[in-house]
Amino acid sequence: MSPPLRRVLQTVLTVGGLAALVWWVDGTALVASLHSAQWTWVGAAALLLPLNLGLDGWVWHRLLRPVEGSFSRRAIVRGVLSGLALGFWTPARAGEYAGRAVSCADADPWTVSVSVFVQRMIDMLIGVGVGLLLLLGAFWTGLLVPTLPWMSVAALGFSTVVVLGLGLLHPLLFHRAAEALDHWDGSLTDRTAFVPRLTLRNRAVVLGGSLARYLVFTTQFALLGLAFAPSAAVGPLAVTAGLTFFAKYLIPSLTLLDLGIREGSAVFFFQAAGLSAAAGLNAALLLFAINVLLPAAVGVPVAVRLSFGASDETSSASTKFFSIPFRS
Repeated sequence: MSPPLRRVLQTVLTVGGLAALVWWVDGTALVASLHSAQWTWVGAAALLLPLNLGLDGWVWHRLLRPVEGSFSRRAIVRGVLSGLALGFWTPARAGEYAGRAVSCADADPWTVSVSVFVQRMIDMLIGVGVGLLLLLGAFWTGLLVPTLPWMSVAALGFSTVVVLGLGLLHPLLFHRAAEALDHWDGSLTDRTAFVPRLTLRNRAVVLGGSLARYLVFTTQFALLGLAFAPSAAVGPLAVTAGLTFFAKYLIPSLTLLDLGIREGSAVFFFQAAGLSAAAGLNAALLLFAINVLLPAAVGVPVAVRLSFGASDETSSASTKFFSIPFRS
């Protein structure tokens, strides 16, 4: 399928999915939920955005330690912001890899991209792992009935945790998998060579930082849930937040920026917890606006400066990234 056609299909799926959710929840209920929102909780969620982005950049910086090149704090900040901006307009957020790579002018851009991929796999490990525990807890408490489809979801989650956990515990396995997939001239293997050099301590720190960031954005979601369902208990909101991200990580990204997947999951789990579906949809949409739309808008001028050559060095890195790889 050609990229333009894929883009059109993703746009259709995104718009259609969101329209179906609004129809299912009832637009009148959504508007009423917005009018009755307690915006203090929304403000509290928004205030956590710098911490969210800061942890994202800090974890990435730790992963780059074995990579050759200089990675200043300024470059990390530019990489995070430009990655969000470019990822906003590209399928499956592929632009995030390019945005971060071109911010590190004196490093191999493809190796930098691998570091971003590793970080996102660790994010997925945590999101699915915590979500799996919450899912089993939902079975135990009767919140969800352990039917065959749900047990299949639990099995998929468990398999995902095992595979990603093995990759984190034994990073050499990741490098060897790259060797097995490398059908070119060894260049993919060159770009994953830094992964086995991550020490156990560094991996533990990265895992801890990623877990802290996970707790930040799930807290943001719970705060937004409180904004639209102020009478809800904190416990059910925390469970719905974790299960929403569990589904978001496991469901393939068929829409733009996962729009519709996260929101549909929120609607389902809010209703399962006895909460308002309108509150769940509004909370999920506002979380997207705070954590994706707002920083992407801030990152646009940063991405423009990087893409159009704020310096000859940056332009050179950009050219390297978008040219045909591989061996340096």
